[in-house]
Amino acid sequence: MKPFDHGGNVEQAARELGLRPRDMLDFSASINPLGIPSPVQAAVEASLPDIVHYPEVDGSGLAKALAIYHDLPAEHFLPGSGSTELIYLLPQVLKPHRALLIAPCFSEYERALLQVRAQIDIFPLNSAAEFRLDPLHLLHRLHRLEPDTDLIMLANPANPTGTGIAPDTVEEIARAVRAQAIVVVDEAFVDFCPERSVLDRLPRHSNLYVLRSFTKFYAIPGLRAGYLAGPPHGVARLGRAREPWTLSVPALAASFACLQAEDYRRRTLAEIPRWRSDLRAGLEKIGMQVFNGEANYLLTRFPESGPDAAEITLALRKQGILVRDCSNFAGLDGRCIRVAVRTPQENSRLLGRLSELSGTR
Repeated sequence: MKPFDHGGNVEQAARELGLRPRDMLDFSASINPLGIPSPVQAAVEASLPDIVHYPEVDGSGLAKALAIYHDLPAEHFLPGSGSTELIYLLPQVLKPHRALLIAPCFSEYERALLQVRAQIDIFPLNSAAEFRLDPLHLLHRLHRLEPDTDLIMLANPANPTGTGIAPDTVEEIARAVRAQAIVVVDEAFVDFCPERSVLDRLPRHSNLYVLRSFTKFYAIPGLRAGYLAGPPHGVARLGRAREPWTLSVPALAASFACLQAEDYRRRTLAEIPRWRSDLRAGLEKIGMQVFNGEANYLLTRFPESGPDAAEITLALRKQGILVRDCSNFAGLDGRCIRVAVRTPQENSRLLGRLSELSGTR
C-alpha cells in the first residue's frame, strides 16, 4: 500500500528547517486564507470546560442541525471526524467488488478501497480538455468494459485539478447506473463553488452519496469535522457500523458555529475568486500553464524547459514555502504542482520566488 503523501505537513517541514510552524508559508494545503471564523474560534474556546464530558456518541445533534441547514430530513446525514473517516467507512460497509475512480484524484480513495480488496479501475481525464468529465464516454466505458462496477467515486470540484462538474451531469451518471452502482461524490471543496453541489438533489436518488468537509472552507483542519449525506437506508447502515465518539466536543462546537457563519461565507465567496484570478494571471506571466480551477487552489504545470516540479518544490521548501508536487497523482506528470490561493501578499511572495527559480526575473 502506498505511503501517506499529502500537503500541509507544516510541523515536519518546520522541524527540518529549524523554523516555527507559524513562520512557514503553506501553499500545499488548500485551506481558506481568511482563517478560522471568529465565532467558530469563540465556540471552540467556550466548549473547553465541557471536555470533561463525553461528546455525543453519534453526532445526532449535528445531524439535526445539518438537516435544518440543508432543508432535508436528518436521516440523510451522518457526521464524521472529517470526510476522510467517512471515505474509509463507506467501503468497509458497502463492500464494493469493483470500483471506478475518476482521476486524477485524492489518494485516500484508493487506500480505502484496497483495505476491502476491491478491484480498482481508473478513468483518466484529459489535461488537453481541462480535465472535464464526459458522462457519455464514462457510461460507454462502464457498459462496454466494466459492467460489474458497483462503485464510482469522483470529486466535485476535483482535487488537484479544481475542475467542476455540472450537477446535471452527476445526476445523469447516477440515474444511468442506478441498477448497477453507487455513486460517491466528494464535495470537500464545494463550499467555494456552491452551485456545483448535488446535495439538495439527494432525495431523487437511491444510489447517490455526498461527502462534505468543514476543514477547507472554515479553516479548521486540526479539528477534523465533516459529514456524509445519502439515502436514509444507506446512512443508517453506515451509522450502525461506525465507531462511537468520533467527533470531539470542540469539533462539534465548531461544526455548529460553522453552519451559522453567514458573513464569513459571503466574504469568502467575494474574495477568493478575485485572489484566484490574480494568482492565475501571475503564474501565467512567469510562463506556467494554469488549469481552470473553481476552488481555492490551482493546478499548474511548468514548461518543458527548465526545472521540474520536484526541483521547484524542494527549492521552495528550503525557503520555508510549501507547495504540492503532483507527480504522484494518476494522470499527471513530474511538471505539475498545486498551489493554494492565499492572501494577495502571500501570493505575491510565492510568485516572486517562482519567478526567480524559473529564471523569468
